[in-house]
Amino acid sequence: MPSVGNRDVSCPHCGAVVKTAMSPEINAGENPELRQRILDETLFDWKCPECGYEAQLVYPCLYHDKENQFMVYVVPNSGCCRPEPVSVGEAFPQFNGMAKRAVTSLAGLKEKVLIFEAGLNDFAVELVKLALTDVAGKKHDRKTSAGYFCRADEKENRIVFSFFLQGEDEPVQQGTRMDVYRKSLEIVESVGAVSRDDDFVAVDSAAAENILRVYRGGED
Repeated sequence: MPSVGNRDVSCPHCGAVVKTAMSPEINAGENPELRQRILDETLFDWKCPECGYEAQLVYPCLYHDKENQFMVYVVPNSGCCRPEPVSVGEAFPQFNGMAKRAVTSLAGLKEKVLIFEAGLNDFAVELVKLALTDVAGKKHDRKTSAGYFCRADEKENRIVFSFFLQGEDEPVQQGTRMDVYRKSLEIVESVGAVSRDDDFVAVDSAAAENILRVYRGGED
């Protein structure tokens, strides 16, 4: 699969058909410029050269990082809140042992890149995020609409997230001690939260809630 290909895109504003470069596969080691566009959140930016209309053109995209042993498959949600597991079976044995995740957005892809490059367990990160969602909401007296991992620093003993509040365009940051992450990791390991090697799965707030249900059930 080529890292970059051209496809015809019809502008929804003026109807012009535009040849557009797309990157259905991104190799972190071979495509550092595309990795940076993920972190800048510009990978899917699109602008019509005829009328200037701008939009995010989200398309299926596979990101893989051999060094950090993870792959992320972007599955545009088409109205669904989370993707179904995507099985690759035995078709790609060279990817055995790599963490495989499915996300629906560029923000989700960026978050997974940051998590795995930091050497963290994303199940545990989601548990921390779930706890801080209520903290951020109460602190700002607003409900949170989304939250994303930003960074972790062992020296500072901090893990930090960005939360979007309902009615606000700019996110707010909320952090806690890395001790909370380590406790979350213990919970994840105690319930055996793992994903099959041959499936791309969504590890998100729903996964975190399920882990807590299993863990609390085991405590009874």
